[in-house]
Amino acid sequence: MFSMFSLRRRRRPVVVTLVLGLVLAACAGAADDAATDAAASPQDEVSEDALVSDDDTNDETTDGEASAETVTVTDTAAQTLEIDLPVERVAILDSGTADVLRALGVLDRLVGNHQAVVEDSFFAEIADVPAVATHSEISFEALAEAQPDLVISSTRAHGVVTDNEILAGLDIVDLKLSLRQPELMKQEVALLGQIFQVEERAQELIDFYDRWETEIAQRLEGVTDEERPRVFVEYHAGDYATGGPGSRFYEQVVLAGGNNLSVDIDGEVQVDPEWVAEQDPDVILREVSASTLGYDVTSTDEAEQVRDEIMSRPVIDATTAVRNGAVYLVPTNIYSRPAYIIGVLYLAKWLYPDRFDDLDPDEIHREYVETFHPGIEHQGIWAYPTDRS
Repeated sequence: MFSMFSLRRRRRPVVVTLVLGLVLAACAGAADDAATDAAASPQDEVSEDALVSDDDTNDETTDGEASAETVTVTDTAAQTLEIDLPVERVAILDSGTADVLRALGVLDRLVGNHQAVVEDSFFAEIADVPAVATHSEISFEALAEAQPDLVISSTRAHGVVTDNEILAGLDIVDLKLSLRQPELMKQEVALLGQIFQVEERAQELIDFYDRWETEIAQRLEGVTDEERPRVFVEYHAGDYATGGPGSRFYEQVVLAGGNNLSVDIDGEVQVDPEWVAEQDPDVILREVSASTLGYDVTSTDEAEQVRDEIMSRPVIDATTAVRNGAVYLVPTNIYSRPAYIIGVLYLAKWLYPDRFDDLDPDEIHREYVETFHPGIEHQGIWAYPTDRS
């Protein structure tokens, strides 16, 4: 049905080979958020040696053909792909990708957008770029009309097989990333830096992550495992929805110095309130949507309602977290997205107020926006409750 749509022919590859070793485990399905992401679970591990130098560059051509280059990469879904350079036209099938593209300074190459990004005022400059995907479906016709050099999709959204088959039929290279898990984020940013030939800018973002992860770790020196607060993370797919190691919601707690109660849980699941009560968390963290906390939010009314609902639930109302009022909210955009480090900083300050008394996550968020989203004003309410709320 899609054969009527033709994209421009890919250029003949000349030998430039970069191997980026993101060696990952296979996906396992799980339910996504209320926006109806079809889920495929994130990967378990990745090689630390993500980049190999491009010593085999050769720009010579034969038969009068124009010079061309390619890069060979292995993505987060363990696909080995050959991508023509330079990548000048890109389409995204996952909303979180726009954050990194702007941070790398290549958002102007976007020719196929995600509907959630079209509707997000944080990305007003690309609101007119036609949407080719929603959280639940892809418009292959719109993709064909956009004629991208590259599509960046998700290891979670829209499935892993169907879109590959159709995109291959349209001669579109489909790069699958997570861009949700801290343990994969730096390697994926480095990979995008190589593909878009903006390695220095990618390293700046990686250095930002490293700087604040290191700062947190240094402030937590001497804290024993027994002293680390026990944290239950609930995400916005539903009451008691959580995720174990390798999910979008696990590693942030570890980075912030907590013990994640879901350590023995496989994938992303909905647990029973009795289980939460038995585990007796010291802290409950709820990941909420952008309508509750985020760039366009000017009131904490909705956040207060969500928090009050959690604290009034039967069964868990006697937990240490609820009794002490240690129930906190952060939005998806600073927790399980490329700005994850901001959510980690908020959580670290909630867990260890004395050790992080002089640290202001909102000011660090301002630095992040000013550095990696130039021209965008830092505004909104991004956490609740805080000293500012």
